[in-house]
Amino acid sequence: MFKEKNKILILVLLIHLSICFGLEVHSSYGKIVCDYSGLTDVVPLNLTVYKDPYFKIPYLNLNFTWSKYPDPRFSNYIFDRVSYVATMDSKKYYGSAVDACIVDGITNKTECGYQSYGLNRCLFLPYNVTFLNNPPTKGGIVNVTGEYMRFGTGDLKVALFKSDDFYQNVTVAGEYDDPNYNPNFLSITFPRGYGKFKFCLDSDEHECYDWSFQSPSISSAYYNTTNQHLTIKGDNFYNTTKGRFKSAIVFVYINGSPLKESDITSIGYEEMVLNYSSIYTQELNISIFIYNLYTNNTIQIPPYPASYSTNATKYNEGIVEITGTQLLSQKDQNDIKITIFGKLCNIIPPSNLTYIKCTLPKGVDNNQNTIQVCVNNICSINNLIYEYSKPVISSVTQNGSIFTIQGKYHGSYNDNSTQVIVTYDSNIKQIILPLSIQTDETESVFKIPFFCGSAIVQLVVNGLKSNEYTINANSNVEIISPPSTDSKTPLIVLLSFYDCKYYKSNSFNPLFKIQNSKSIGNKVNNTYSFNVIPGTGTKQATITFANKNVTIEYSYAKPKVLLHNVEYNDPINTVILYGVNFGTNSSLCNIIYNGIEKECQVIDHYQIKFKVESIEISSNISITIDGIISDSYIMELVKCKLINEQLYPTSFGCLESEPVVNYYCDGLKTYSSKTDPHKLLSATFNDEATMIDFQGNNISVHIKEGISSSTLKLFLNGIFSKSNQINRKEGIVYNSKIQYDEQQSLINLDITGFNFGEPYDVGLPTVYNTTFATKNCSMLYHGTKYNKNCTIDIITCQLILPHNFNKDLILEDKESSNTTLTIPFTLKLGNNTIYSSFNNIEHLAAKDNKKKTKTIALATTLSIGLTLLFAGSVYGEWPVSYHGTGKSESGSIAEDGYNLSKSKRFLFGVGIYSTPLIECAEKYAKSFFNDGYNYIVVFQNRVNPKTLVKISKEKTNVEEYWISPTEKDIRPYGICIKKTLV
Repeated sequence: MFKEKNKILILVLLIHLSICFGLEVHSSYGKIVCDYSGLTDVVPLNLTVYKDPYFKIPYLNLNFTWSKYPDPRFSNYIFDRVSYVATMDSKKYYGSAVDACIVDGITNKTECGYQSYGLNRCLFLPYNVTFLNNPPTKGGIVNVTGEYMRFGTGDLKVALFKSDDFYQNVTVAGEYDDPNYNPNFLSITFPRGYGKFKFCLDSDEHECYDWSFQSPSISSAYYNTTNQHLTIKGDNFYNTTKGRFKSAIVFVYINGSPLKESDITSIGYEEMVLNYSSIYTQELNISIFIYNLYTNNTIQIPPYPASYSTNATKYNEGIVEITGTQLLSQKDQNDIKITIFGKLCNIIPPSNLTYIKCTLPKGVDNNQNTIQVCVNNICSINNLIYEYSKPVISSVTQNGSIFTIQGKYHGSYNDNSTQVIVTYDSNIKQIILPLSIQTDETESVFKIPFFCGSAIVQLVVNGLKSNEYTINANSNVEIISPPSTDSKTPLIVLLSFYDCKYYKSNSFNPLFKIQNSKSIGNKVNNTYSFNVIPGTGTKQATITFANKNVTIEYSYAKPKVLLHNVEYNDPINTVILYGVNFGTNSSLCNIIYNGIEKECQVIDHYQIKFKVESIEISSNISITIDGIISDSYIMELVKCKLINEQLYPTSFGCLESEPVVNYYCDGLKTYSSKTDPHKLLSATFNDEATMIDFQGNNISVHIKEGISSSTLKLFLNGIFSKSNQINRKEGIVYNSKIQYDEQQSLINLDITGFNFGEPYDVGLPTVYNTTFATKNCSMLYHGTKYNKNCTIDIITCQLILPHNFNKDLILEDKESSNTTLTIPFTLKLGNNTIYSSFNNIEHLAAKDNKKKTKTIALATTLSIGLTLLFAGSVYGEWPVSYHGTGKSESGSIAEDGYNLSKSKRFLFGVGIYSTPLIECAEKYAKSFFNDGYNYIVVFQNRVNPKTLVKISKEKTNVEEYWISPTEKDIRPYGICIKKTLV
């Protein structure tokens, strides 16, 4: 529209014809033209626009240019013309009231300050006026955009809207002298109203625009069956009457039929309440007219579930009965669906308008714990919150401390859904889990701890609480621990559920009576100990407590065998068993010896003897004393003891003989002289049979190669006797090399060390955390025909590069470069993981490649699916540090690693100190002299970056220190030795 700033290209977009002193005015965007006939007209020379309506703040002068003009519409009659072309920005120039200097055509005199009714028409017309929104019926802000909207309005703060029922000024926001006032964006406050109207920007009401209030809208509907009110929620409703006869402006049609005015009970701006009778679920087409504006929408009267009852639980299906209204439609076929917990509840016919029922299957609940009823796909909106049936307690029975609760809906034992809350002493609560629950949920069993008097129990199932039920304490005696047969260990019982007054006073001590013996109980918490007479078997006694006599039955402690001894006689051998709780010589004794019943004789409470013809090297013995059965006892006549516990190598190729585990087996020589020792004694290594060498009472058990710890088991006469853990020496990495063979497109890895074994796993740094495929690797054990070297094991891996490998990814280091590249890797041998790095990196160039590279960097996807990123430091890599030490300490560190307990000088905190600078570590190393040379030893380590504490050289005043808090956070893997001539 604009050729350049402040210069308007005149486009005749709007033509306006009106009387302006002269004959007519042609006004368009940015231009005013006034034609007049001469003597009979008042002609403007200029116009002055004022900001205020009081003609006190002149703001803008418009000077007209005179010319002659023949108009063909009037037979080319010659008119005089005054015109003005705008060269101004409409955002900056605006006004209100107007006066002018004019020439009177009759008197031919010039007059200034002239004001008249039609003077405003000689100004610019509003242009491109756009209403951004309609006012709501309750009133509100309307925003209007355009240009020259405020010229000649009479008052910048006033505009006019009018219709058949409204005629009033409205307020335009803004002040006359506000420098931020934007005349091209008006915010106008409208009062409440309805229908269509005209909006006028000028005081003469010539520049008016057709507009309207917002049309009514419907957002939702709710039907109340009690009062038969249909409540319509929406917006832009209006409550009034129109005209002298007070005729209604609101009309409502339901399914095409008009509603009586009396059936519109209330109207607000956002809600309308209608009288409407409906007993069915149905769809309604509603049209609402607010005078000459209307809306049309389809609403639903949904089913209305009001209440429900159920006997269903989470663990058993049951019936859900729902009452409400509009539970059917008028149609012959009613598709009724009920969903609970998001699951379909199966309808049980018949159904009616106010009652439906269904079968709810058991299942897991979820967050959709609502009942929703749908009739022909019209669904309820007042969905009821559903809960399974609450547990019910109808009765409680007691058997000692075991309480059985009868009732309904007790939950599931497998789901851990049920608890019982026991309240006693008014406010002390205890939560107890059940011992069992019947699958039909009618009975649950609990062990309720001690209480006296009465208590209240309440079941809680998945948060649902039952009724409260009072239980009264019945007297009960519970045996806590039996007495010993020699009476040195007392009988301890729990006396529970008695009147509380006996427990709150220490003066009521129970009396224990058996035959002619009496004992007064000693109280410890709620238990009592009684001294009883020596005996065996099961006895009856009376305990008098709380003025009640209670008959109890108790048993003496089980016999227990601890040791044995054999007296060898030909042909009958005597076995003496030593232990406790054997009774007296009058006690009835029976023994099961290797499945055969034999008589035995009780010597006293601690000894039993029996006779047997043939003695096995290992026998299973069970004793019964007066009906009390002991635990099984393994009688071993040979006792084996490990005599050479040690760490074993992973492979045996370089050993002079296979390693064995040596035992001394007391008594073995005696038995092996009579029979084959292999029938007496056997062994397994990792549950596989292994060989045993016999030499008198000594045996040597053969073990196998392996990388992980193993289990060795001994069996006497086929019966398990004992087991030992066989531990291996940890693997060590001595050296490692990575080689890039450019000619063959291969990457070769070599890892050498000791105590390697299978299974093993090599871990390399990867971009995508891909697992390294050990199928590309092979291992050579030391001392084999393929690896005669008895000092090393070797793992070799060969990785074939893809044919599209980008060789440009190989980076060259200059000969003068001091860069050293380390590529970390892990070697997992059994349960042991070694952290190391490839320090020896070699590039075998192709024949046509003359480059000499000192280090390489690879970033490629290998054929085995491994993505390597070899570029110096890799994320997650343990950084290298150095630790200075002495000759005496270096051996133990190389063998076992660092020991924090041996560390000293914790100047900056407890931990193992190292440094990233070898020169710094050298200062702390102790030198030693040998054969004319001076030596210094420094260990090269890997340290855990996640736990590493760094102390800057500003604090140490020397160099940077690194502190590793534990031995696990620092791993020595290299020894640096400096040799100087003395």
